[in-house]
Amino acid sequence: AAAVLELSPAQRTGLGGLQANPQVFQHIALGADPSSTESELSGDMWHVGLLSPPPVGADASFGGGGFTAGASRSGGAGAAGQGAAAELRFGLENESAKLHIPTLLLWEQQNPGHVRAALRRLPGANESSIDAWLRRWGVAASSGPSRLRERLQNAALADEQQPQQANLRMQWLGGDLNQNYRLDPLELSLAPVLLSADGASTAAPSGLDASQAGSQATLPWQRFLTWHSGQRNERHSGGARIYLNDDNLASLHRRLLQIWPLEWANFVIALRQYGPASGSVAGSGAVTGGDTSALSAADWTPNFSQPSSYSLASVLDLADARIAVPTSGSAGPSTPSGSTVSEKKQMLHNPFSDDMASGRNYLGRLLDEATVEAATILEGRIDITDAPLEVLVGVPGMDEPLAQKIIQQRSSAQLATAPESRQSIAWMVDEGLVELSRLKQLERYLTCRSDVYTVQAVGYRDRLSPVYRCTAVVDARRLPAQIKNRQVWHAWDRGFAIESLAPAEVEINE
Repeated sequence: AAAVLELSPAQRTGLGGLQANPQVFQHIALGADPSSTESELSGDMWHVGLLSPPPVGADASFGGGGFTAGASRSGGAGAAGQGAAAELRFGLENESAKLHIPTLLLWEQQNPGHVRAALRRLPGANESSIDAWLRRWGVAASSGPSRLRERLQNAALADEQQPQQANLRMQWLGGDLNQNYRLDPLELSLAPVLLSADGASTAAPSGLDASQAGSQATLPWQRFLTWHSGQRNERHSGGARIYLNDDNLASLHRRLLQIWPLEWANFVIALRQYGPASGSVAGSGAVTGGDTSALSAADWTPNFSQPSSYSLASVLDLADARIAVPTSGSAGPSTPSGSTVSEKKQMLHNPFSDDMASGRNYLGRLLDEATVEAATILEGRIDITDAPLEVLVGVPGMDEPLAQKIIQQRSSAQLATAPESRQSIAWMVDEGLVELSRLKQLERYLTCRSDVYTVQAVGYRDRLSPVYRCTAVVDARRLPAQIKNRQVWHAWDRGFAIESLAPAEVEINE
């Protein structure tokens, strides 16, 4: 998994993708250790499968909207009584399709009450559990309690902490304590004990009862929240994006000419030197380049002795920028009134406006090949390729109608025929979901890629040998990829029936 995530998104697509790819992630043969003895090498070879729960769908259960392994058998109960999950997905789970808790807390600082509103959308949320999570994360109550009440609550916190921890763990895991994507009989019997320690309801988690032993688990909050999220600030094909706010304009111009036409590169330099002219308001929508008197940026020669005076807030600022450049001599930046500059000025033709009229195909290139962020890692952006409704509506500026449109549109037939069109969030404009001005507002929160995934590795050989299971976060935001939060399960806690792990044509020995 780490080796695959170190590849560029384009290379991963060439392998068949990350999230439902049994050809890559199912029944992987493990080579023999050179130090193994002859007796150890006898018998069947060990294999490993890399699993993750099916994507969150409209049905609030692990079975809702999930993928199934094409040539896999679900099987019956395994040894030790564990049943096979109804559906297994051989692939990785996208952590950037979840709300990144540290980023969520930053949004809370900008807009108090945002975290509470986001948590209310999660399955099984109630004010008591939300308050517990907010206290755990150090978020003050939005109602502003009095100092006396706050002291009393803090004094009681020590007594509440132990049962509260059990409740939060149950909510985080959805009651699926051994992470086999279902509620086993033991888990159903333990749930009332864990939840009743502080007088909580003794019902099974999320409304399930003991008669539903072996049924699929309801969705845990770890499917919607994460501590690990992000991506390398790179192009879809690999390699660093060009940093448009570089103050070395001559160097920036040279690098832009390696990937962009002269007119594009010159227009960027002009915007950095002179800023937007009067009437060019960020977010006001595209301004056409139809002024016949405007000078082509390709015919304008940058003066690199003129320092930068303007930084882009978004690469999409290029789309609706109007720039006035001096016709002769040296001049200062454009001003709204133009009264402080004595030199005559001429408008530069915006090359991106023409491209917008012919299909807006430049937007994807801007977002993929350039950046206004100097950081090598972009953390906390939501991957709209996989994010469920509950996560999308937690993004600042995102409403439920737009979130529903994204989910509906991304699963359309167009995705199967033209996946390259979904390499950046520009597809939301290309396919008419939002206007450019709305995309500019959302751009800093959204992405169409991820370099952080969760996986469960299951090693097995036959029906009698123990099964080795571990879960981990694979973080490829920096190379080489790192394995984090590794949790190893007991060797005799099979979790899954052996038959569900191997392809149908493979015979599992006793």
